[in-house]
Amino acid sequence: GKQLPNVDFDASKDWPYDEELRAGGKNAGGPVLQWALLLFETPCMCQDTSMVIGSRLDLDINVKACRIAFYGKIALSLSPDDIADLSKFKIYKSKERDCGVDRITDSHNVIGKNLLSKESDLSRVIGLKVYTKDNDEGRIESSFGKTGKFKIYFPNGVTKPVQKGDTLKMPLKKFVFALQEDKKKLLQG
Repeated sequence: GKQLPNVDFDASKDWPYDEELRAGGKNAGGPVLQWALLLFETPCMCQDTSMVIGSRLDLDINVKACRIAFYGKIALSLSPDDIADLSKFKIYKSKERDCGVDRITDSHNVIGKNLLSKESDLSRVIGLKVYTKDNDEGRIESSFGKTGKFKIYFPNGVTKPVQKGDTLKMPLKKFVFALQEDKKKLLQG
């Protein structure tokens, strides 16, 4: 059979969360390299770099089909008892928030609204990126007034003019194993 490539896992890197294993196999063009975090109900002894094979035990044993669900090498083992151990894995789910255009001040500046509630501290979003429907990038510069509005600066201007009422998108990363004090932070990548 084929040898698995020797690829080191970099725990300092941000990794996108996948809901399930990606399809692979001969019909899909070969194996797919994907990291998986396996959490077991009871501890098991394992040595780093050991081969792991996961079987589909839900298949009927009388059916002639491959029961191998996945295989790979153990990149890292740890104790599941401490959530701090898991928080070092920067596994994130992509999220998105919308905000609206309240008014246009010039070709590079816009006043935004409806991102957070009026009572919220806007310092959480200062410096974060927002995008127009044409993918023009702007940054939230500061709050504007006392009603939850904020100033957005587009350093390169906008491809097509934005209008009052247009929607701007703010992509965010929500880390799956974030510590409690980090769960409310709005983060981008």
